[in-house]
Amino acid sequence: MQVLLIAGGLLLTGVVTTKLASRMGVPALVLFLLVGMLLGSDISGLIYYDDAWTAQLVGTVALVIILFEGGLHTDWSRLRRVAMPAASLATVGVAVTVLITGLLARFALGVDWPLALLVGAIVGSTDAAAVFAVIGNQNIPGRLKATLEAESGLNDPMAVVLTILTMEWVSHGPPSGWATVGLLLWQIVLGGVLGLLAGRLAAWGLSRLRLESSGLYPILLFAAAIFTFALTSWLEGSGFIAVYALAVMLGGTEMPYRQSVLRFHEGLAWLAQMVMFILLGLLVFPRQLPPVILPGLLLAGGLMLVARPAAVWLSTLGMGFSLRERALLAWAGLRGAVPIILATYPLLAGVPGSDTIFNVVFFVVLTSAVVQGASISRVAGALGLVRGKAPPKAVTLELIAMERLDTVLLEIILPAGSEAVGRELAALNLPDQATVSALLRSGRVITPRGATRLQAGDTLFVLVGKDQSAGIRKLLEGDG
Repeated sequence: MQVLLIAGGLLLTGVVTTKLASRMGVPALVLFLLVGMLLGSDISGLIYYDDAWTAQLVGTVALVIILFEGGLHTDWSRLRRVAMPAASLATVGVAVTVLITGLLARFALGVDWPLALLVGAIVGSTDAAAVFAVIGNQNIPGRLKATLEAESGLNDPMAVVLTILTMEWVSHGPPSGWATVGLLLWQIVLGGVLGLLAGRLAAWGLSRLRLESSGLYPILLFAAAIFTFALTSWLEGSGFIAVYALAVMLGGTEMPYRQSVLRFHEGLAWLAQMVMFILLGLLVFPRQLPPVILPGLLLAGGLMLVARPAAVWLSTLGMGFSLRERALLAWAGLRGAVPIILATYPLLAGVPGSDTIFNVVFFVVLTSAVVQGASISRVAGALGLVRGKAPPKAVTLELIAMERLDTVLLEIILPAGSEAVGRELAALNLPDQATVSALLRSGRVITPRGATRLQAGDTLFVLVGKDQSAGIRKLLEGDG
C-alpha cells in the first residue's frame, strides 16, 4: 500500500506541477526533475534510488511513447517541406555540436579526448517538445516550427549512435571511419524503411479491422509502436526513427475513433514524461553536484552560445532561413530527457569517471532548460517572430454511436481570409451529405439557415462523412 500511496502522490504532484511550470514559463521537465531530487535520499530521504538500468529502461519506453505521440500530431505535408533542413540539423548539426562541446569538455573537465567527445555526444540532441511547451499558443512561422519539430524526431538516433561509438573508443580504441559511417547509415535507413512499412501495414489493418470496443484502438497502436521499436532495435536499426515514421504515417490516415486515440496517447505521453523525469531526478544525488557546477556552467554556456549557433549556421546554409530565424533555431536547442538517459550508458558500462559525466550532463540539461526555457518566448518576441496567438487547433468531434457510418462532427472557425466570409450558407455548395448543425457567433448560438450570412470568426459545426472532411475544411478555411 505504501508503494501505491507514493505512486499516487507522485502523479498528483506531477499534474499540479505542469500548471505551475506553465505559470513560471519553464518546461515542466525542470520541475519534474526537481520533484525527484527533493524526494531523493540526499534532501528529504524519502526514497533511495540508484538503479541506472531501470531508469534507462523506463526512460527508453517513455521516449518511444513521447515520440509516437508527437508523430501522430505531425502534418506529413508540412514535414516534407522541411525535410532537408531538419535532416541537416539532425546529422551535420549534431556532429558539429559534438565536436565543439567535446572541445569545451576537454578543457572544462580536464579529461582525455575520448571522454570529452563522449560528453559531447551525450548532449548532442535537442528536446523540441520542451520548446513547444514553453512557446504555448504563440504563433511563430510554420516552417520554423516544423523544422524544430522534425529535428527533434530525427536527431536522437544520431546522438545515440555517436554515444555508443565514443564509448567503444573509450573502452577499445578509436573506431574505423567507414565503420562509423556505415553504422549511421544502417541505423537511419533501416529505421526509416521499417517505420514506413509498419505505418502502411498498420493503416491497412485499421481500415479493415473492426474491434468490439473503441477503447481497444489506442492499445492496438501503442502495441504497434512498442513492437516496431523493439523489432527495429533488434535488427540494429534506429528504433526511435522507426517509431516516429510509423506515427507520422498513421497521423495522416483516417483512423477509427481518431480523436479518442489522439487524446489517449496525449495523456500517455504526459504520464511518460512525469514518470521518466521524476525517476531521473531520483537518480541524481545533489551532494555530488557542487564540484561540477563550474565546469557544468562552462559547458552549458558554450553549448548555448557557441556549439548550437555554429551547428545551426552550418546546417542551414543556403536553405532560405533569415538571420532572425537562425537565431531562434539556435536558442531553441533545449536539452531534455535524451542526454540524461544517454548519460546512464557509461554508468552501466562502468566507464571510468561515469559518475562525473552523469552529474555534468544533468547540470547542463537543467541549466539549458531553465535559462533557454524561461527566455525563449521573449527571444522569439524580440526577434519579431511571434505573430500574436496561434489560431485555435482544428477540432473533430466523433459521434461514437455513428463510428460504423464513418461520420464526424467538424468544428470550424472561419478565418478572415476564407472565401465563405460574407456569403450566405446556401451559396456555399456544400455536399449533399454535409449538414451545418449549429453556428456560434459572439458567444450566441444561431440556428443556421440557407439565408444566414457568414462572418469571420463564426464557429460552424458541420456533420459530414470522414471521406469529405478534408474537402469541407479546405472550402471553409481556405488553403492556410
